[in-house]
Amino acid sequence: MKINTDLLDKFKWTDSKILAVTKYLEKEDTDYVINNLEENYIDILEWFWENRLESLKEKESDREKTHFIWNIQSKQIKEIIKYASILHSLDDIKHLKKLEDICSKQWNWVQIFLQINLDSTKPGGINIDKIPEYLELIWEMENVSLIWFSAIGKAEFTKEEKEEEFEILIKLRNKYLQNWFISAGTSRDYEIALDKWIDIIRIGKALYE
Repeated sequence: MKINTDLLDKFKWTDSKILAVTKYLEKEDTDYVINNLEENYIDILEWFWENRLESLKEKESDREKTHFIWNIQSKQIKEIIKYASILHSLDDIKHLKKLEDICSKQWNWVQIFLQINLDSTKPGGINIDKIPEYLELIWEMENVSLIWFSAIGKAEFTKEEKEEEFEILIKLRNKYLQNWFISAGTSRDYEIALDKWIDIIRIGKALYE
């Protein structure tokens, strides 16, 4: 396996950081990527992303460096937060309350991104008009803290459509809390995300040659 240094170099001249998607990799390759990026690219690294509980258990990466991005199942929340400290896919009030309850009982903590639905043809995600309801609840919590927004966007898109999605997230961030972070973009659209100065960009297959 070889790390795509040309891609990584594009991040050096921006304020954007990479969330390295290790969900495709076996434990040995994951350890290699983690060690390589921490040694050589620590300034542009926002740690690592997994999407399955089984993989979290197998790899046992540093909890404080591990992000979980996928549909959150209520029955798995207790286990997920043993291995991941940051969740990018929070879009359910019941899950939010359960997170706070579990963390308070465990003397634990978790950080979250609210997942906003920018594609009405897809299920899941929070409608924009519901954001204040979630924020009001989060401000009252002691063990769950908000980092800010992630998004469900279009699977197929033009450059203009993706730019519009990112701009919506930026406007929402500026409306509510200007200094917080947006998690968006993938290997397919990271260059557009870089142009829009998205804070955290999720890069997977494009990172590994």
